[in-house]
Amino acid sequence: MKSTRKQSVTAEVKGVNELLIDDFLQHLRLERGLSSNTISAYRIDLAEFATIGAVKDIRQATSAQVAAFVARLSREARRPTTIARKVSALRHFFAFLKDGGKIKKSPIDQYPTPKLARYHPDYLSPKEVASVIDAAARGQLNGARDRAIMEMLYGCGLRISELINLRRNDLELEAGFVRVIGKGDKQRLVPLGDYARTALSAYLSDARRTGEIGGILFINRTGKKFSRVGMWKLIRKAVRSAGIVKKVTPHTFRHSFATHLLEGGADLRVVQEMLGHADITTTEIYTRIDRDYIVAEHRKHHPRELAGFKRRPG
Repeated sequence: MKSTRKQSVTAEVKGVNELLIDDFLQHLRLERGLSSNTISAYRIDLAEFATIGAVKDIRQATSAQVAAFVARLSREARRPTTIARKVSALRHFFAFLKDGGKIKKSPIDQYPTPKLARYHPDYLSPKEVASVIDAAARGQLNGARDRAIMEMLYGCGLRISELINLRRNDLELEAGFVRVIGKGDKQRLVPLGDYARTALSAYLSDARRTGEIGGILFINRTGKKFSRVGMWKLIRKAVRSAGIVKKVTPHTFRHSFATHLLEGGADLRVVQEMLGHADITTTEIYTRIDRDYIVAEHRKHHPRELAGFKRRPG
């Protein structure tokens, strides 16, 4: 009986909301180039919101329905990072509807965003990253190359193996992307920020310091591809020159890339795509819900806590 009712509600909301959700997913696929797995995950989250809340027309969803949806997920003991991810999906979806003129106000704008705090201990602050990049650029012979290497590590979140295997024709400087071959020979496109593009342009303009067209992008002093050890030595020298005493490895810049994006409010699934993680749970190690936020949500929604605002025990 319960299963039949659930199927009936699902069919009802699907008929009204499917077109809007499909438009959003098409936007993600064409404009942002997200993978099929990521698109599917968005569909599941949005359909779950419409179904659980029995939202017949998602354009008329209210902030109360958003709050009820999150409270329901909490009662079901969903992981905090899962809840944060679903809230992020709703936020991006309603922003899309608002930008397209389909709604005037997003029902999630008034709902507090779960705070994402730094979790992984192996990271640098933005100021520390900048000091390392500046130190690398001070090299008299290879300053342009070393700056470009550091900008790619931090600006694109690349693995060390991905960086040393980059070829010149993997770069799309005008489009602002780099093609990366990750684990399992899976290809992904990662955005190149302005700093990385500028550093790469400066490096590539010096033909004496770079490899042949179509060849390996970053070459060592012998004109060959860097080894992992050689790249690590270059990075360690820059870290020491910057006066940083904490332990820093090439992977530290990848951790810093992910942490800083998430702290800035980036969508967890988009960060997953840029990092090349097959499973989003791998990306979730960089996040946890802020403890104060959890306490506030408990006090806001638990019936005993709500009653307690009016009458405290004792």
